[in-house]
Amino acid sequence: MSEFKKFWDDSHLQYMNKKESYDDWLDKYLDFMPKDKSQILELGCGGGNSTKYLTEKGYNVISTDLSQVALERTKKNVPQAKTMLLDIQEPLPFKDNQFSAVIADLCLHYFDEQKTKEIMQEIKRILKPDGVLCARVNSTLDINHGAGQGKKIEENYYFVEGYKKRFFDVETASKFFKIIGKTQITEGDMMRYKEPKKVIEIISQKEENVK
Repeated sequence: MSEFKKFWDDSHLQYMNKKESYDDWLDKYLDFMPKDKSQILELGCGGGNSTKYLTEKGYNVISTDLSQVALERTKKNVPQAKTMLLDIQEPLPFKDNQFSAVIADLCLHYFDEQKTKEIMQEIKRILKPDGVLCARVNSTLDINHGAGQGKKIEENYYFVEGYKKRFFDVETASKFFKIIGKTQITEGDMMRYKEPKKVIEIISQKEENVK
């Protein structure tokens, strides 16, 4: 078992009996979701926050995570959820142009620059033409959750709180997410944790001629 996987298994075990709630960050992106309710892929589902939100909206979600314990939490909180064990550092086990939408809430900020670019290319590959990625990532302003702290590995990439974390500003988010295509980026806040968290929100729409 990798240290990264063990870290998240142990982390999710602490919250196994926690009832999951969700915020409304996806509300503003519902117009981009598939009108025919075809499958949406969620990467890094954690305890099932976005899975719960999307399922209650009537969408068909495949919820994936590196941690089997996280998937067990998701099933506990959303019994009808379809779950799959998946490591996004590996090639994604899906066909080209398979999904109209991919959701990635707080799971794309753990990797070095090269791996982050590879993950973006894989997400682009599995998106249908004009399909969208909706994501949230750590902000460089997120001082309550480690921004600018710990051992620096790369620019805005640190070993902090026991694992590696990347922090994005609008410029760096644009650099990575525009690999997929046309991208809109906003700064936001979330209140899921004990301390307020600063995040960058992204929606990227696939464009074939962007590399």
